[in-house]
Amino acid sequence: MIEYVGRIEDGLPVLDVLAHAWLPGPSTPSIIYTHPLKIALLDDEGTLTDANAVLTRARQLGWVATSDYEGWAAPHPDWRAQLEGEHLLVLQPDGSAWYDGTLPATEAWLAAARATGQVFHFTAAANDPNEVAEQIASGQALALVSTLPWQS
Repeated sequence: MIEYVGRIEDGLPVLDVLAHAWLPGPSTPSIIYTHPLKIALLDDEGTLTDANAVLTRARQLGWVATSDYEGWAAPHPDWRAQLEGEHLLVLQPDGSAWYDGTLPATEAWLAAARATGQVFHFTAAANDPNEVAEQIASGQALALVSTLPWQS
């Protein structure tokens, strides 16, 4: 993972986020988001104020630790996802895009998503989907559930 350390006033680098379709169970269509750049923020004196700005922002938008299952087990009312072909758009509560890119998914993943009408989203301080999966299991990742409506 590459680390960027700086002040927010200096501007932030573009965050390259990747989405990985994951089906840990037959009825749990999930997406693991990885980001190879960790953004740490400093104040004007150079003191660390935020060790991982991406995860801090996720918490502010309603993501919760995977250890708090009740906090993320149901769809968040203000998050929406749309999937057309391999193009995934995930909208935050303010209407801006959390993710806007590709999501190659298997037929089994697509069938589970159609059947449930929702998708589980996961992210963590890791750049590898397998590492994120380990953090999900240990309660160290962040999770959110959104609706995923299907159009015939």
